[in-house]
Parts: sequence; structure tokens; C-alpha cells
Amino acid sequence: MLTEDVNSTRNVSFESYKERITNFSQEFEIGLFVFILNRSLVWIALCMLTALASAFIYLRYTAPMYESRSMLQLRSNNTAKQILSMHDFGDEPQNLLANVELMRSTVFLDRVIDQLPLEISYFNRGQILTEEYYVWSFFKVKDLVVQDSSIVDVPVNLVFNGRESFRLWYTVNGVQFDGTYKPFETLRTKHFTCRIALEDHPVLNDPEVKQNLYFRINSRQSLIARYTPKLKVDVADYNAMTVAITFRDENPQLAHDMVAAAAREFISWDLERQSESAKSIIQFIRAQKDTVAASLRESESSLQNFRMDNRVADLSQLTPIFLERSERYQDDRTKLTLEIELLKAMVKATDRPMPEINSYDLLPMLTGTEYEVVLSKTINELLKLLSDRERMYMEATDKNMEVVSLERRIEIQKKVVLESLHELLQRAEQRRNALDRVQAEFEGRYSTLPEKELEFARIERIFAINEKYYTLLLEKDIEYNISKAGFVPENRILEQAAVPYAPVFPKRNLILTYYLATGLILSFLIVLIRYVLHDNITSLHDIAKLSNASISILGMVPKYKKEIPISQLLVDKNPKSLIAESFRTIRTNLQFVDNTDGPKTIAITSTISGEGKTFVAINLAGIISFSGKRVVILDLDMRKPKIHLGFGVENIRGMSTLLIKKDDLANCIQHSTLPGLDFVTAGPIPPNPSELIISPRMTELLEQLRTMYDIILIDNPPVGLVTDGIPIIQSADYPIYIFRADYSKKQFVQNVDRLINENNIKRLSTILNGVDIDRNKYGYNYGYGYGYGYGYGQGYGGGYYEERTPTRTGLLSWLFGRN
Repeated sequence: MLTEDVNSTRNVSFESYKERITNFSQEFEIGLFVFILNRSLVWIALCMLTALASAFIYLRYTAPMYESRSMLQLRSNNTAKQILSMHDFGDEPQNLLANVELMRSTVFLDRVIDQLPLEISYFNRGQILTEEYYVWSFFKVKDLVVQDSSIVDVPVNLVFNGRESFRLWYTVNGVQFDGTYKPFETLRTKHFTCRIALEDHPVLNDPEVKQNLYFRINSRQSLIARYTPKLKVDVADYNAMTVAITFRDENPQLAHDMVAAAAREFISWDLERQSESAKSIIQFIRAQKDTVAASLRESESSLQNFRMDNRVADLSQLTPIFLERSERYQDDRTKLTLEIELLKAMVKATDRPMPEINSYDLLPMLTGTEYEVVLSKTINELLKLLSDRERMYMEATDKNMEVVSLERRIEIQKKVVLESLHELLQRAEQRRNALDRVQAEFEGRYSTLPEKELEFARIERIFAINEKYYTLLLEKDIEYNISKAGFVPENRILEQAAVPYAPVFPKRNLILTYYLATGLILSFLIVLIRYVLHDNITSLHDIAKLSNASISILGMVPKYKKEIPISQLLVDKNPKSLIAESFRTIRTNLQFVDNTDGPKTIAITSTISGEGKTFVAINLAGIISFSGKRVVILDLDMRKPKIHLGFGVENIRGMSTLLIKKDDLANCIQHSTLPGLDFVTAGPIPPNPSELIISPRMTELLEQLRTMYDIILIDNPPVGLVTDGIPIIQSADYPIYIFRADYSKKQFVQNVDRLINENNIKRLSTILNGVDIDRNKYGYNYGYGYGYGYGYGQGYGGGYYEERTPTRTGLLSWLFGRN
């Protein structure tokens, strides 16, 4: 009989039940995520340990990179030019970006390398890393003479036998050269000659130390290719004209020396470049001075001879007006002659083959002339193109498309300059000719003067012109020599390079943080993927949610922590265990399905094999028999029978032999160890189990068993694989569908809906088998309260317990105790 409280519970509305399911949804999703997180702890731990190990391996086998830095301020000043108030056109302006590009160029790096002892590099080759000794090498190559350039950039290996001798070998073009030599003595090979000098070192005194030393004779191209990416030059402050020079290398001393040498070399080279301008002007003035001096001497000699031959004392006998006009003519003609000579010199300097054009021969010639403004821009553009050409030829050949394009631009610019010069030269000559014509006309007016005095005037005028021209050249020569001496570079090293002691890469803390963050991200992705791809039924809530609370839930069976014995009957061995109590709850909830009098039939099935329907059938039958009922179990899963294994008997006869009337019922019924619990095994596997189950003989057997037992529990085949058990389920008083937690897929719930809808099985209820009760720790268990019996699953009350295996201790046990 049911109690009054139970009858009241049966009246709880279905809508109230669905509302309760909905209220738990959000909490369930959080609990599911926490549960998956707990089940993924081993993967999280492996990811973090792998990330940490990877970080330490990376730090251990990555060569540290050191960086040295120096700061330059670029300025220049010419005190002499300021004192003399000279024109600044001949000076190169301080273009910050141009100087930065210069310091980045391979031409500049080539000059820097000349200042360092990099002709030979010394190395110690490790298993993974190779260390460059640089100046710290305890063995040095002295008096090197290279006979064959094929040895350049080839490793020459050394193994020292103490301080007495050493073995030297190398391979060139596939041929190995090997020999034994003594330190400090001259060694001669086919490719080079040198001496090996030694210093005291622990390697020489310990014969057990494995030596893997070698040196390499470096080519300039390989050094430039190696160090160009490591040298960085950047503008630190444009307004302050400051430049930062940095260099990175695995050897801290080399990094320091390279930066210091670069700073010194730029200051030195800048001084050379600035003095080149004054030097070119001086060379031009001196060349012109020699020519004018010869003309001056010739005119002076003619004047002296005329005076002696014609006894003309001076020009006081000529008309004062003629003298005044003659002086102005002399001045104008002198200026034009100087400009014509200047333009001719520039035409000569420009009209050369491209490699012979000297950029320092053009601009200085225009200093102080009226053509300076007209030609400076055109010539500056030509000089810039020539500078780009010189820099590009350091990095490419004349076949390079950019070089060919630049050559064409230079030719065009050169043609423009030459045309401008020719035009200016023609105009200057026309002006001088016009001036000569005017003077001739003027002299014609004074033809009445004594012929000898007029000739004397001409000779003296030529002398005066040459004398004035020579005097002008002398003044310019003196000015530019003073200017050259007065140039003082004010490029200053604001920050001296220092030897770095801490590497800039890899940074230990940053690498550890990066790898640990990567491990955390991977761990999160693993948890997220497992959560997204999670497709197993894990709780009663899954069943209720996926079926929209349309499937009755009888309860759940906890997961058995120990190994299930051959006899799957457990409720008699631990009657107060959680498993036994869960089956009692299911037995109680069966009353809500059908509480009428008379013998009842329970049909158990599942979707696939392995979900535990036989385990549930045996233990449910056992717990029902505890209540004094007579129970018989029928094994109708004749394709894969298991009842005989659960009770530990043979499967010689059973349902298959009964259905073909080969045996009678009395011979097939077997008794278990529990009073009131009998069973009939499946018998030999028949070829047609479906036809046997739906035969009239099956109905006869069930009617006969109803007269003998209170409960007939039938273990049906999985309906997800075969349809053999559907007729039995349709006719059963208690049709039960088994799911297994963490094994059955969520889509299996659809099979239950299909059975209910297509086969009109209204009383079909479900049991969730193999539930891990440890999920209570994560708020992920909702007990047995869903279904017909509310309140039974929120704890089993005092006196019930679960036998657990001994707790494992230790990190590995904690990690691998989860899956």
C-alpha cells in the first residue's frame, strides 16, 4: 500500500515538474563546465608542465644576445670662415637623415670592421650552441699568410694535446687536410702559413675535456653580411641632432667594440668629408694660379721691352679720360675672363665618363660667382645621383635594374648641366666680345694719339689684367687654406658604449611568462573543446532537458568504484551501500508507474550494448526479491546473452530452447543464492531470435510464469541495434530504458522519444546507470528527485555508506587518478 504522502506526491503536476527543470538549467551548465574542467586537470597539468619545460629548454639552448649602445650628436663649425666672412656654399650641410643612412651603409661598416681584430674568428663548438671567443681566445693565429683564397670562411679545427702539440684539420672542396704541429712554431699547409700562440687555459691541462675548437679566416664580404643586420642606427632626437648606434651580438665584448668603433669612425670620416671641399677648391686655384703667373710674366716682359725700345715712361702722357675708361674695361674684362675660365673648367670636369666625375670638383668652382644661384641646384641634383650610384655599386652590379635606371638619370642630369654650362659660357664670351668691340671703338676715337703710346697702353693693360687676376687667385688660395685649417668638427659622443653584462634576449621572466600563458591558453582551449564537443549523458538533468521533461525518470545508479565481480549481483553483498539504496529508490518509484494488484512484467532495454541493462536487471530483481516478492529474470538478449555470466552458470538451455519447445519450463528455471530470485538464461544462440520472441510460444511462457511469480523481469536486446525487444516492451507493465552516464550519447534520448511516439509505449521510464557521485563536489548532481519520486535523491539518510578504494596519495596519483 502507498502512504498518504506518496499519493499526494503523485498529484504533482507535469507543468510544475518542467518549471523545476528549467530553473536548474543555468546552474547545470556551470556545473557541467566545472565538471569537465575537473576531468581535464590532467591535460591542464600536462600543458603547464610542457610549457614550463619548453621554456627552460628554450632558455637553456638559446644563445643569449647582448646589446651595446652609444649616442652621437652631429654638429660642425668653421671658425675661420666666420672670421673671414667667407661664403658657405663650399661646405656640405649637416643632413641628419643622410648621415644616418651613411652609417647604415655597407661602405661605413667596411671602414668600422677595419678598426677591429676581425680578420680571424675563434670558436668553441658545443653540442647545440657555438661560442665565439673574439679577443678572449686562449689560442691565437699569428703571422698569417694566405696562399689560396679557398681557405677563406672555412672552419679550421684544432685539438690540443696539452701544450706540447695540436692536431689541425680542415676540408676544402671536399678534400680534407690533416696534420700535427707544435705551438709557437710556423706551420705550413697548402692554403696558408701561420703560427699558433697559446695562453694558459684549463682545457690544456685536462685531457678528459672534449675539445671542439676551430678558427675561421674571414672574408670582408662574409663579415659585412654577418654584421649588417646587427648594426642599428636610428635618430634619437631630430631637433637635438642626436643619433643612437646599437649593436647586438652573442659576444658582449664584440658588441661594445663594434659600437665604440662605429662612433669613432664616423667622427673621423666626417672630418675627412668636410675637408675634401676646401681641398678641391685649393687645387683648382693653384692650377689657375700657375697658368696666370706664366701670362703675367710674359706681359711683364713685353711691357719692359716696350719701355726700353720705345722709351715710354708711363701713361701720364695719355688722355685722362682714356685711362679711366681703360681701367673700367680692364676690371670688366678681368671678371669675364675669370668667369669664362671657371665655366670651361666646370665643363671639363663634368664632360667625363661617369666613373671619372669627381663630385668635389664641381661645387667649389662656383663659390662667389654670379652663376652660383643658377647652377647650384642642378649640380647638387647631379652630385646626389652620383652619391647614390657609389652607394648602390657597393651592393649591386651594373646589371641591376635600379643601377641601370640610375645611370640613365645621371646621363640626363649630366646633359642638363652641360647644356647650362655651354649656354652660360656662350653668353660670357659674347659679353667679352661685345666689351672688346666697345673698347676698340673707344680706342679708335683716340687714334690721333701717338701710336707708340697707344701700343704701350695696350701692353700695360694686359699686364694689369694678369696682375689683378693673379692677385685675386693668391687671395683665394690664402682664404681657403685658412678655412681648411679652421674646420673643427663638433660631432660629440654623448653616451659612451659600455660592455653589456645582461642579455637583452632572451629575457628569462618574459619567456617564462609567455610560455606559461601559452600553456594556460592551450589548457583553456582543451577545456573549451571538451565542453563544446561534450556529447555524453552525465546526469538525470541531461535526460530531462533533452526530452523536454517528457520521459519519466525512475532514478539513477551510482558508479561502482571497485571491480564488478563475475557475479554482478551486488545488493546482497552491501545492503547498506549507495548502490543498494539507489535500487530501493527505483523499486519505490516503480509504484508510481503502476500500483495495481497482480503479477507484473518489467522489460529492460537500452540503445547499445555496454550501457548496463543486464547489471540493472540482476540487481533490480535482487532488491525486489528482498521485499518478499517472487522474481524471475528472463534473458531475451539471445544474440549477446549475459545473464548466465552474471549468475556464474552455464548457458546450455534457456529461452531459445523453450521457445522452440525443446525443453520445458521446469528444466530451464534456475535458482539464485537469494530466496525468491530465479532466472532463465538465453540458451544457445539461435539464428532467428526475432521470430522466436514474437512467436505465440513466448506469450504462452509469459502467461505460465505469471502464475508462478510476482515479477517477471525481462532483459531485452538493445533496441538501438535490433528491434527484437519492442513487442515485449510494448506489453510490459514497467518498460525501462537504461542510459549509462559518460557513455550513452545525448542523441540516444531521441530513441526513447521515438519508442514512445511510434510504438505507443506510454509508461516507458528511464534509469541512469554508472553515475559518478563525486560530481557532488562541483554542484553537478541533482539526486534522484526527478521522476515520480521527489526527494529520494538528496541524500540517503544516516546509516548508508559507500565502500571506497583506498585513497592514493602523491602528485602522479592525483594527476592520473582522473581521466
